[in-house]
Amino acid sequence: MSITIKYQTSEQPFVQVAHYNEIPKEATLIWYDFNDPTEIENEVLQSQFKFNKLEIEDTIKGTPRAKYKAYETYQYLVFHSMDTPFNRDKALNLFIKDNILITYHHKPFSILEDVEQMIKHQFNKDLDTSDVALYILDKLVDDYFKHIYDIEDKVFEFEDQNLNSQSIKGIMEDVFKIRGDIIKLKRIIYPMNELIDNIKESKLLLVDSKNHMYIQHIEDHIIKQQSILKTAQEVTTEIRDNYSSYTSFKMNSVMQILTLVSVIFLPLTLITGIYGMNFINMPELKWHYGYYIVLGIMLAISAGCIYYFKKEKWF
Repeated sequence: MSITIKYQTSEQPFVQVAHYNEIPKEATLIWYDFNDPTEIENEVLQSQFKFNKLEIEDTIKGTPRAKYKAYETYQYLVFHSMDTPFNRDKALNLFIKDNILITYHHKPFSILEDVEQMIKHQFNKDLDTSDVALYILDKLVDDYFKHIYDIEDKVFEFEDQNLNSQSIKGIMEDVFKIRGDIIKLKRIIYPMNELIDNIKESKLLLVDSKNHMYIQHIEDHIIKQQSILKTAQEVTTEIRDNYSSYTSFKMNSVMQILTLVSVIFLPLTLITGIYGMNFINMPELKWHYGYYIVLGIMLAISAGCIYYFKKEKWF
């Protein structure tokens, strides 16, 4: 789509130019933003900058895993964010070399504009590429909260729902959907936590004490998000188990009633089966009161079974 080129000097915040030849020598920070670039623009990334060819290929053709790598002349980072409309993660690739910052992405990232506006409003002549990279990382991590808080609210809404046979199916469908969303978020957040650990271990991106404090601030947010997701997952597990137990209890109750009814009708079926046989030598068939006596016996058997089951508290 386009390459946006911006630079900053010690006298003024970011200024956008049409070509890198227009960047003045006194520029203290240069930012190249590749937003869904074309093949021609991809060629600029490959020819203009001396980066690892395999990483450039992953950047252009794939969605690399969130990671941080430090080389002798540059640093390479991959951040991930949640693409809400498609419910998928999207990658933001960063290359840092001296006073040059390159951001590369196939999908739009509005946070980049937010970071630029923040830098313009809070102009700092000593701003460097490490600061901008941490600003972007902080914005991305903060953006996770809206998805995580949404899941947390949905989970605790289950407490206000009444349990009945009509609602169980819908509730369970919501539970499994939320658990799926939790897994998708964990797939993004946990690698980002590893990335932060690698940044802290390398220390190349943390050029001063301010950056050390900032990365700790970002890590605290990640830890809080992981804690919320863990709690939400545990709650949904309990809800799932409770509803499964309730469903099993209801099913067992139904099966118990059906079993008792079957036991009551079993001797009655035996009697009717015997007197349904077409044998000639059956004296009872010609007895005037035989029909009424058999009905009485069947009624007595039924009443006796019901009394016994009631006495044993089987229902």
